Amino acid sequence: MSVAMASSAGIIAAGLMSDKPGTAMATAAVAAKLASTCQQPHAETEADRIGIELAARAGYDPRAAVTLWQKMAKVGGGKAPPAFLSTHPSDDQRQQRLGALVRR
Repeated sequence: MSVAMASSAGIIAAGLMSDKPGTAMATAAVAAKLASTCQQPHAETEADRIGIELAARAGYDPRAAVTLWQKMAKVGGGKAPPAFLSTHPSDDQRQQRLGALVRR
């Protein structure tokens, strides 16, 4: 909540200090969104770790998670946004992290 309030204050300040307030506020809003997105940890990394554990406990081969993300990468065709703009790990990052978890 405090990040949202600070972002709003910054966006308003940018508009007040500019001779083109609409453009300045829009630019500041995009910058604030990018900054907050880059700060977010990937919750999927933790979910993947838990999923590997649960799959193994349930009798499934946890190595299948790596091949799943290889297949997802093929289907996606490399159309993912740049990593710094994404709230999710890339398919390659997930494959590598899952592979490391499976080898433990």
